[in-house]
Amino acid sequence: MSDDHEAYGAIVSRIDAAEAYDFGPTDGGDDTAPPSPPASESHEGGSGPVNEAILGLCAAEPETDIGNGRRFLHWNRDGVLYVARIGWHVYDGMRWAEDVEGRLIRPLAHQVVERIVLEARLIDAAPFEAKAIEAAKEAADALTRSEDKAADAGLKRIVAEGADAEKALKGRKSGRRRYGKTSGSSGKLDNMLREGAPYVSWTVSDLDADPLAINCQNGTIRLVQGLHPTVPDAWGVQASEHNRRDLISKLMPVDHSPGASAPLFHEFLERVQPNQTIRKFLQRYFGYCLTALTTEQVFAFFYGEGRNGKSTLVDLVSRILGDYSTTVPFETLAGDERRKGGEATPDLARLPGARMVRASEPEQGMKLRESVVKALTGGEPILIRRLHAEFNEVYPTFKLVISGNHKPDVRGTDDGIWRRVLLVPWEIQIPREDVDQGLPDKLWAERAGVLNWMIEGALDYLTYGLEVPDEVRAATDSYREESDPVGAFIAAACDITGDPNDVMTPGALYTAYKIFCDQAAFNHWTASTFNRQLPRKASKLGFAKAKTNGNTVYRGIRLRSDFGSAPIPSYTPDGRE
Repeated sequence: MSDDHEAYGAIVSRIDAAEAYDFGPTDGGDDTAPPSPPASESHEGGSGPVNEAILGLCAAEPETDIGNGRRFLHWNRDGVLYVARIGWHVYDGMRWAEDVEGRLIRPLAHQVVERIVLEARLIDAAPFEAKAIEAAKEAADALTRSEDKAADAGLKRIVAEGADAEKALKGRKSGRRRYGKTSGSSGKLDNMLREGAPYVSWTVSDLDADPLAINCQNGTIRLVQGLHPTVPDAWGVQASEHNRRDLISKLMPVDHSPGASAPLFHEFLERVQPNQTIRKFLQRYFGYCLTALTTEQVFAFFYGEGRNGKSTLVDLVSRILGDYSTTVPFETLAGDERRKGGEATPDLARLPGARMVRASEPEQGMKLRESVVKALTGGEPILIRRLHAEFNEVYPTFKLVISGNHKPDVRGTDDGIWRRVLLVPWEIQIPREDVDQGLPDKLWAERAGVLNWMIEGALDYLTYGLEVPDEVRAATDSYREESDPVGAFIAAACDITGDPNDVMTPGALYTAYKIFCDQAAFNHWTASTFNRQLPRKASKLGFAKAKTNGNTVYRGIRLRSDFGSAPIPSYTPDGRE
């Protein structure tokens, strides 16, 4: 049996024992908690036992789409909620799981329709009808004893009125059965769900609102302070049972087991990252990924050749995080193409509520879309729109992890992008003959212990911060230098003199720049990109862009005397090369 069908069975069991939905106002607090189920007679019907108390309330609803929407909630009020611009969610006993394809919600709607026909037996006569029917019984009895023909006419009229009342009642019962059958069309089902949604509607920001709550298979844990009376500021872990009031929509497929260990995992990590400082940083970073905090505004780029364990580690952490982790194609973060303002963003649709987002490996030469990376790591709200849906404004709660053998091309040279980059070097390469193809499964078997490692990292992060190692800073600085070949060229091959008599043409500088890139094994930029960068470098470094005889030159800069090995076009007073 699939997980969806198991969840559906559990939901049906719960809603069959539930009371009717209260259509009064709610504030999302304790008043929304389900009351104790009533002790009422049940009968078989629809797809299982039917709660007669709820059936009676449904029988009183009108035969309209609004009435059907309320019927749906009478039966399901503690097991469903609707998130605006996202869709229906179903409580499966552990979390409010999004019903992406309607595989849970639609069967519940089907069940409601099947039960409408059962309402007929609970449709009662109106007071005047009940009075007429009772009077008719008495009149019929009187007719059997009457010898007064004048009085018989009145009694017969009463009997006829009673018959009309019974006929009307039977007609309503028959009509309700017919209505139940006609309510089964796709359009009517859509209308039922549409009209029921406003009563259980929430916004996407209402879900997973506690940034330090982590939902595991066997309960919810929270990172809290105040557990130790003598050290009130110390961070600790508090466990509780799952609670629908928490409005948690994510789940990790792992039990929280405080005593679990992971010896193989630690052996693996020590082999692929022998530097203890970096290992501790990884622990803090992945602990940070357990939370919905984004205060650091950074992303991690794991760089190194293949067979070095970086993908194995990221795969394991992502699998442990479960619903809290998602993946975006690297194309989301790369390229020059800009989305139109009203364009859908299906690649970002799973970001709400995620706490770690991994990007697929970049191909060589891919250019990072710095504006997108800044938006995703900046802590400001972003707009996400699914196909055929309206925009949702959501605050990022995720940390970005990119791993690959190739560094993406970062053209920006300002701190706006580089303060966000944390390049983590992976310098060990496992010999091909030592690769254990079964290692991922062996590490997964230690998932509870690895989760404890991550929790310890989260507590460490909350206490001390991320504490980026010098090795990561140095690797990032080196990456920044490589990503600014124009700046590296000027620093290594040019003297900034400020002397207006020192003049270079853009062409001469570009020729020297290409020679420098060849010598330094840098990928050189095109002439147009180089020429766009030069004015910025001039204003920043102290040389000047000028015009001579209508030609562009740069004054106050010259090539170093020890640079070169190839002819550089010389400058002539008329500005020609």
